[in-house]
Amino acid sequence: MKQTFHGVFSLLLFFLAIIVALISLSNQSLWLALLYLVIVCLSSCGILYAYCTKCSVRLDNCSHIFPGSLTRYFPIRKQGPYTFLDYALTVLFLLVLVLFPQYWLLTDRIALILFWVLAVIATAEILVFVCRQCENARCLM
Repeated sequence: MKQTFHGVFSLLLFFLAIIVALISLSNQSLWLALLYLVIVCLSSCGILYAYCTKCSVRLDNCSHIFPGSLTRYFPIRKQGPYTFLDYALTVLFLLVLVLFPQYWLLTDRIALILFWVLAVIATAEILVFVCRQCENARCLM
C-alpha cells in the first residue's frame, strides 16, 4: 500500500491555513467569513474537477486519499494528458482560494504569517514527498 502520511498531512496543513483565514475573517465580519467558506468549497470542487478527475490513479492509489475518493461524485472525464485549460483552471481556483483572504489577513499579522507558514509547508510536503511517489505520469509535477 502506498504511503499516505505526507498526502494527508499536506491536506491537513492546508486545511489549517484555511481555518486560520476563516477565523481571522470572522473576527472582522461573519459575512466575509461565510463568503470565504463558499469560495473555499467552490474552488476546491473546481480543482477536483479540473485536475483530479483526470488523474489515472485517483480512485485506487491517491496519496491524498480524500480528493481521489471525492472525484467519484464528479462527472466522468476522459483520462489523458492535461490540457492548458486544465492547468489554467486549477491555478485560477487555487489562486482565488489563497489570495481572497490576503487583504484582510494583512490587518492580522499573526494570522497572515501562520496562514503562509502552513500553506508553504503544505506545498513543500506535496512537492518533496507526495509528487515523488505519485504514479500519475501525466501530472505536470
